[in-house]
Amino acid sequence: MRGVPRPDLRTELFAAADRILARDGATGLTSRAITDEAGCAKGILHNHFDGLEGFLTEFAADRLQRALEQLSELPGRAGHGDILDNLTTAAVTLFDSGALPTAALISARPALATRIGAAIAADSALSASEQFFADYLIAEQTAGRLPADQDTRTIAFALVGSIHHLFFTSQGTELDPTRVRQIIRTLVRL
Repeated sequence: MRGVPRPDLRTELFAAADRILARDGATGLTSRAITDEAGCAKGILHNHFDGLEGFLTEFAADRLQRALEQLSELPGRAGHGDILDNLTTAAVTLFDSGALPTAALISARPALATRIGAAIAADSALSASEQFFADYLIAEQTAGRLPADQDTRTIAFALVGSIHHLFFTSQGTELDPTRVRQIIRTLVRL
């Protein structure tokens, strides 16, 4: 629907970018492909997002923020389910849903790295994810499901760092949950 106001335009364009990314990879994310996929006017990215680079920056920041919001639910899982399952699911979700599109964009468009890095404050995103993992581990300790002598902050730091490394050495593929679980099992003594 061209020429008609669309209140959810941003959401529609991001969903279109998700579909293109899944189907064609990061190199398929062109202005024309995105606007065609969303069924809107060609100039919309320039009018609303400071062009393609502005759009891709906001898209990457949004996807990472969504992943962090999902991860923020982890501490509430304390006392429920298997600890290794909870941590594995959270780690895979964080890196596959938020980091994968961002990493793919940076790999395909290295010039975007600085712009995306400034928009998402990568250091603070890693710190936030580390804090959610630490909060979960502390809650499991408090519940008596994790030994009291474990250094939860160091485990959370090592967990995020290890999975981050695994993600960036997996060459853009989704994380292997079995490998993630092995890493977590090594870090967390149950």
